[in-house]
Amino acid sequence: MDLLGTLKYQLQQLRAQAESIDLQPATGKPQNWFDSALFSCRSSALSDYVAEAQRNLTHLQNSSLSLAAKQRLVQRLSEQTAALTRAFRNVDTRKKPAGKAKVKALVQHVSASSQQLYQQLSEVQQFERRLLDMIALASRDNSADAIQRTLALHARLGRCRKALSDIELQIQQLEQRN
Repeated sequence: MDLLGTLKYQLQQLRAQAESIDLQPATGKPQNWFDSALFSCRSSALSDYVAEAQRNLTHLQNSSLSLAAKQRLVQRLSEQTAALTRAFRNVDTRKKPAGKAKVKALVQHVSASSQQLYQQLSEVQQFERRLLDMIALASRDNSADAIQRTLALHARLGRCRKALSDIELQIQQLEQRN
């Protein structure tokens, strides 16, 4: 499967999650989920934002844009996908744990020492900086292969930033307990 196909599949998965979240009662949901610089859509339904990202992907696949325009669209799609993923993760963390088993699992998960977590955070931050440097280098090349490399690097950057968020959340939870 090519990278655009993978992104299309991920967006389909996000769409299914969004529709499930949109069916839940509206209490506590933000009016607008994202910054207007990231999404032109203004909605309280997450599926509308996923639909915008899907339209951007379709536009990328079906258009005769310049290479620079394609690179900007790839960057925007990467940022949109990362933002959507964070939003879904935050929706899940707002839910209260159901029962002692979940509380116990959460306590075990957070019980890693702060020194280990800060070491992990430092390593992932270094990896993020290297990825950003690689993206900057790849964006200088306007070949079709470079666009594919840039897309792959943005996907890795998205996973890296998700890992950063997870580690930061673990550190925050550990510090709140102490």
